[in-house]
Amino acid sequence: MLLDSATVESNFQRFIDRIIENESVFYLGNEDGVANSLSNEDEEIVVLLFWSDRAYATRAKTCFDKGFEEVEMDLFDFLYRWLPGMSGDGVLVGANWNGDLVGRETDPFELRELVEERMPPDLVAKLEQQYLELTENT
Repeated sequence: MLLDSATVESNFQRFIDRIIENESVFYLGNEDGVANSLSNEDEEIVVLLFWSDRAYATRAKTCFDKGFEEVEMDLFDFLYRWLPGMSGDGVLVGANWNGDLVGRETDPFELRELVEERMPPDLVAKLEQQYLELTENT
């Protein structure tokens, strides 16, 4: 089932708004890793899938083999650990894809910039402090 571009964009913007509001992100994981799909634009590129709400992740579980469970991750880990690693690995982010695995594919670095632009200043300061503490301890 194809979605119109306005619905895809709305789902993407909802992802950004809700992960900021809840300070968490969901993915489907199992012993083999994170639920993913091949890019609709280039079948050589992997897209790792994330959702803003547990219910959205649950709905997408039907597209995968059994064994995937919803996993919640805090916003800090998503922005400062996962997205940089994904960028280095050359994979894309699929944010709030629907139950038919349709949605916007985004470069991890671009997504991080979009999220940071929309975060309130106090949340930016909080996450930057966490990052400073992490880098000082390593």
